[in-house]
Amino acid sequence: MQIKIKDIAIEQNDPFKYDCLERKSEIENISSITTNICAPLVMAIDSPWGTGKTTFIKMWRAYLESQQVTTIYFNAWESDYAEDPLVALVSELDIWVKSLNNTELSAGIWKQAKSLLPGIAKSTAVATAKIATFGALDIEKEYEKIASDLVGGTVDDLVDSFNIQSSAISRFKDIVEQTISELGEEQKNLIIFVDELDRCRPTYAIELLERIKHLFNIERLIFVLSTDVEQLSHSICAVYGNDFNARKYLQRFIDIDYSLKKPATKNYIVSLFHSLSINEYFKARKEGHYEQEHLIDCCDIFSTRFDLSLRGINLLLTRVRLVLSSIPSNNYLYEPLLISLLLLREHNIELYNRYCNEPKTADEVIAYFTKGLSSEVVCTFSFSLIAGYLIAPNLDHSNNSRFEELVAPYKKILADDDNKNSDLAYAADKVLLISGASNGMRRNVNLKTTIERVELLHRIQIE
Repeated sequence: MQIKIKDIAIEQNDPFKYDCLERKSEIENISSITTNICAPLVMAIDSPWGTGKTTFIKMWRAYLESQQVTTIYFNAWESDYAEDPLVALVSELDIWVKSLNNTELSAGIWKQAKSLLPGIAKSTAVATAKIATFGALDIEKEYEKIASDLVGGTVDDLVDSFNIQSSAISRFKDIVEQTISELGEEQKNLIIFVDELDRCRPTYAIELLERIKHLFNIERLIFVLSTDVEQLSHSICAVYGNDFNARKYLQRFIDIDYSLKKPATKNYIVSLFHSLSINEYFKARKEGHYEQEHLIDCCDIFSTRFDLSLRGINLLLTRVRLVLSSIPSNNYLYEPLLISLLLLREHNIELYNRYCNEPKTADEVIAYFTKGLSSEVVCTFSFSLIAGYLIAPNLDHSNNSRFEELVAPYKKILADDDNKNSDLAYAADKVLLISGASNGMRRNVNLKTTIERVELLHRIQIE
């Protein structure tokens, strides 16, 4: 049973082969900017956590590579254990330089650039920690002692040390600029993708931004930062204080802020049904084709209702896969009710508990699910499935009073001539059909079993 979702495969020769989020046109349009604009430039690809930024960046990079555009990929989070991000970033540049197979370059000026790193890289971490623990009485002596430790002399030597470092930085930038010229005239800019910046520890993220600004503000060099700007702002405030204007601070580093468009989720849900082998489960069921379509459509509705990120959809369908594995293929599934209760328990536990104890509150649950949905969605067959299955457990052959109260609004819609042939009348008719209120149908929905399945699943922690 597959429960871990694999990364979307990105083929170098066909980057958009598995583009279920339809990013192709977006990537092609943004590529025309980055390949032709005058650098230096820092662009932020801004999107909340779990919305597919890394996949977007990797797909974009593969597209550029297919167009013979050289790029570098740097995952900031994977190196945030380092004391100074400069070393980690230069190591990625070093890999690119070696790939050029230019011995004169790699053994010449580029080797010199690497030799300059000790004079540039961060050397104040120990000093900062010591200064933070000063006693008030000996502060001047402590400053002089720490300065002496750092530069090998007295405080007066700090000026000389600063001048040496400035010269090293200037020479380093010159060498990087000369190295980029190896691209040739056919490629205007070298693009460096910096991924997962928002996941880094706050001080590391800030230091990386500072390094990019002061050391890599170089012609023909573009940085693309993949980040959640809001989360990055919180990280900055964690260092400088809650009253600090982090957004304005970030403007010092970011020239262009591009927000990823919100993708249509249904195609993504369908792709997960395949990658998690959910589709294989339904192949073994008598009505599996219809049940699968119902479940996909219900998941799509709920992803809109609860504004689920792609990561949130991953988690939901992983849970669905787990619960399906416990249901034999010859058992009733009640898939609209199952997915409804999964989401209700997650987002409104109080209403979930009330419905489980008293399914006569189905109208409250339906009203809760309706919030934020367009009338077009509410009038679909899929939403009628959700409403009908929520009402159905109230069908009692001995006492149908509460059931009749629940279906009365739908009967009223059908009785109104003004609604004739309308989408609303269509939806009302389907709710009555599915709940068992029309055509003599009596739908025996086992609410107790469905609740037990949901509760079992919520005792399993999925990360």
